[in-house]
Formats: sequence, C-alpha cells, structure tokens
Amino acid sequence: MACTAPDTTGVRMIGHGGSGAGSDLPMNSREALLGGLQQGFDGIEMDLQLTADCILVAYHDDELSGVAPCSGLVNSRTWTELRQCSQFSRPLVRVDSLLFEAQAQYPSAEFTLDVKLFAAGDWWPYMEAFSDAIIALDQGLNAPLLIECQTTDFLKLMRRKAPDASLFYYATDPENGILEAKDLGCTGITMTNGNITAAQMEQAHAEGLSVTLFGVDGNWGLRRAVAKKPDRIQSDLAVHK
Repeated sequence: MACTAPDTTGVRMIGHGGSGAGSDLPMNSREALLGGLQQGFDGIEMDLQLTADCILVAYHDDELSGVAPCSGLVNSRTWTELRQCSQFSRPLVRVDSLLFEAQAQYPSAEFTLDVKLFAAGDWWPYMEAFSDAIIALDQGLNAPLLIECQTTDFLKLMRRKAPDASLFYYATDPENGILEAKDLGCTGITMTNGNITAAQMEQAHAEGLSVTLFGVDGNWGLRRAVAKKPDRIQSDLAVHK
C-alpha cells in the first residue's frame, strides 16, 4: 500500500520549485514553473529575490552561480545585467511576467513565494523595497499569492503594509513556530514534514493557522504527510497527476 499514491483530496498540492526536485527541469526555471501547473499541481512554489532595480526574480542561492560571467548577490545586479549574464546559460525568471502568464493559462492556480533575503546594501531600505515590490505584484495579480519567509522582521513589515496579505512563517520548531506565527498575525506556518507531528498539526489548526508541509518525495513520504492533514504540501514528486 505504501507504494501507491495516497488520496490527497482536501490538500492543496503545490509543485516545489515548479515541478519538484524529482523533475528533470531545473527548479525555479520557466519550464519547471509552468510545467508544474501543466502536470496538475494546484499551485507552484518558487524562491524569490530582489534585483538592484527592484525586479522580483526566481532564484534560490545567496550567490549567483551558473549565471556566467556574473558573481555576487542577485541584489547587486540590475535586471538588465542579469539578463545579459544569463544569455548563454539558464535564463533567470522575471516573476511578474511569469505569474501573469501562468495565471492567464491556469486561472485557479495559487502561487507561493519563498522570500530569500540577501541584501547587497543597507538592510532596512532593502526590506522596504522588497516588501513594496511584493505588494505591487499582489495588487496586480488576480490570483492567490502566499508569502513565506523565515525572517520575522520582514513578516512584521509586510503585515503592517498589507494587512490582508497571506503570510506564512517559515518555521523550524513547531511549538515556537505556532506561537510566533500567531504573534505575527500570519495566515499560517510552513514546516518540513519531518519536524511536525499530527498532534502539533491539530494545535496549529486550533490556533487558526493554515499549515504547509515540504520535504515530501515518494509515495511513502506523501502518505505520511497526508495523514497529518495539512492544508498544503509542497511536493517534490516528478509527476503529480
């Protein structure tokens, strides 16, 4: 039974990095992000960074790599510079263009943005600019937008500027994470599947928090995650439906 796919009815299945780590497509690439929706995920998750000229791009690492000849932080380069750097390697994805295209093709999809904070300059002006860019994107996009982040100061800033935003605290400890998410006024928490029990899941729900799980691959891992009754699972399965 563990080898068969479990019933995920009632759980929003989200493609981690687009199509999941199990896919042959590079995570955060245009092909993976649109491909995840094409293969049947309810939504997609991507890593989010801010360029020097306040453009949101999908990129995970703190330092540029595989984007020759560029180096350093994403935040140290303009969008034009990053496009020129990546013309002979995998192009970076401009998030606003990608999401508007995805929303037009898949109107019921939702989008999770995992905010990666790597400032090339002063910290607070950087966070102000980053939050403003997300808010502008959310206002222009006719689709559910979930913002997750590990940095509590950024979540506080987002909550102050956008009271209705769907904010998720990216937590490592469920007990403290639940309390922190409540204090921050978050919509929910994001946790790795192995770090939260079914009882702690119930506690989060009792506090009015939605729960997203990640670190889920293979049908056995998916079965264990579904049994805890999360609201969302960021899946690394290469094929969902």
